[in-house]
Amino acid sequence: MPTSRVDTALLATAWLLVCATLLTLAAAGDAGAPLWSMLTALVVLGALIHRHAKRNSAPALCPPRPLQPLHASLADELAGIGRWSFDPATGRHRWSREVCRIAGLPPMTAPEAKCLQELMPQGLQQMQVILAGHARDRETYAVEFEIENPQLGTRLLRARARNLFSLEGVCEQVLMVVRDVTEEYSQVARIEQERAAAVREADEARQLANTDALTGLANRRSAMQALDREIMCARQSGDPLALLVFDVDHFKAVNDTHGHTQGDLVLAEIGSIIRRQKRDGQFAARVGGEEFLMILPGADGRAASAAAERLRLAIDHGTRMADAPSVTVSVGHAALGPRDTSLTLFARADEALYAAKRGGRNQVRLAA
Repeated sequence: MPTSRVDTALLATAWLLVCATLLTLAAAGDAGAPLWSMLTALVVLGALIHRHAKRNSAPALCPPRPLQPLHASLADELAGIGRWSFDPATGRHRWSREVCRIAGLPPMTAPEAKCLQELMPQGLQQMQVILAGHARDRETYAVEFEIENPQLGTRLLRARARNLFSLEGVCEQVLMVVRDVTEEYSQVARIEQERAAAVREADEARQLANTDALTGLANRRSAMQALDREIMCARQSGDPLALLVFDVDHFKAVNDTHGHTQGDLVLAEIGSIIRRQKRDGQFAARVGGEEFLMILPGADGRAASAAAERLRLAIDHGTRMADAPSVTVSVGHAALGPRDTSLTLFARADEALYAAKRGGRNQVRLAA
């Protein structure tokens, strides 16, 4: 029979005995024999009540066991973190075993002054400056400093710090959780170096794509893009714009007489002269075999004519002094008109160039 049913039957029997005893006493007036029955019933009843109360009472909750020092140390080790505290009033430091491991020190090394100075020749001051700057902070803040690990060299540690204040609002202790982030920073640095290298390579490739290898000047594609930009800027600002187009006189004869190698030397020398003559903001390019141009922002017809004449003389005199055949150039120039595009402006300057050639070469002509 289940325990609950047995208890119910015994409880009912006990009550019946009590009631029967009371009735017998009331009828007979004799307290002798029935008294034992009543006492027995009361004892059984009390035992049942006690048993019932004990069984149905809620069990006591066991308080959680605190994390033991060994367990806490193991948790720190698994997480790769250490605990570090600092007393601003006394300057005293305390740390966990895991900090010793991170720093490459024996497990029970105490953070005495000499140890700290050897471990942090620069980092100790870094830490103190940062902690002093956050002395009034009520929220968690970050601290980074360097240490000298005897086995691994300079390491960077990052800490999350929290200040503990007295009732008077004085910072009594700084608690920090530290970890070694050297590898993370190294990885970020490597990624940044790779990104910078990729950007440089892209810039170099773009420059090569836009540069004439022989003269070092811009090529035709880059020159026409630059001319489009300068025309747009001139339209917006209302400033004048001029274009020079020039060509080496009798260049075929140079190649036929001296060979293509000497012809290349002539073009390379002209490129050097143009770079020396070019002013800030001006743009020069080689746009054909022996044909060049120069964009002159802000130059009107008179300024363009003077620049063209200086360039003609510089090439004439410069190639005479160079270790290559001497040559001359014919120059045509045109000022930006109200309806000009890059193509029409170039065509007008080019037409002026051929007018200079028809006029005898080694001269400057203005476009109509």
